Amino acid sequence: MLFALGPAAAGPPPEARAGALRLSLAPALGALRWGRQVHGGMIVSVDGPAGNGGAGAACVGPCDGLVTAARGLGLLVWTADCVPVLMAGDGAVAAVHAGWRGCAADIAGVALRRLEAEHGVAAERLAVVLGPAISGAAYRVGPEVVAALGRLGPDPSGWHDGGHVDLRNFLTARFAALGVAPERIERVGPCTASTPELASFRRDGATAGRQWSLVYRPL
Repeated sequence: MLFALGPAAAGPPPEARAGALRLSLAPALGALRWGRQVHGGMIVSVDGPAGNGGAGAACVGPCDGLVTAARGLGLLVWTADCVPVLMAGDGAVAAVHAGWRGCAADIAGVALRRLEAEHGVAAERLAVVLGPAISGAAYRVGPEVVAALGRLGPDPSGWHDGGHVDLRNFLTARFAALGVAPERIERVGPCTASTPELASFRRDGATAGRQWSLVYRPL
C-alpha cells in the first residue's frame, strides 16, 4: 500500500492532470478515482477499474471519501487547507477530504467503520496519514465551528486555542478515540497557509490551486 502527496497547481483538479499522474505511476497504478468534494461526511466504496468505467481517471460523483480493496486503483483527494486523510490496513485503503464540516460529520469514523464492515479492517491495524493542511495558528474560526467539533468529544485543549482550531490535532484525537494506535497516526507536511508552495484557500481565496494526496494498492 502506497501513500503519495503531490504539489499544488492552479485551477480545479482536471482529468488531464489526474491522467498524467496515473501514467507516471503505471504499471503499478491502473486507474484513479476521486469525488466531487462537498464538505460533508459521505463515503463511497469503489471497485476495480473494470467495475467503474474502465481504466483511466474519473470522478465518481459527490462525496468526500473513497474506500477500496482493489489493486491498482488509486484514490485521490484534492485539498487547499482541508486535511487529506489517507488510511490503509489489511488489504484495503481509503482517501478522505476532511474540512471542519467533514470533521464535525465524523467522516473519520464513517470511513473507519466502512473499512471494518466491508473489508474487516480493525482500527488497531489501521495506518493513518494526515497530509498538509492549515495549522491552528492560521485557522481562526467562529464559535459555531468549535461547538460542532466539540460534540464529537475530543478534549478541546488539544485542538482549540483562543478561537483557533487545528484540524489535524482534532483528527488525531478522534482517530485515537476510535481505537487507532497513536503511533500509527502520522502527520506529514507543513501548514498550507504559511507555505507558498502549497495551495491555501484561506490565504489566496478563489485563486488558490489544489494539491493532491493519493493512496493505492499496487498491481
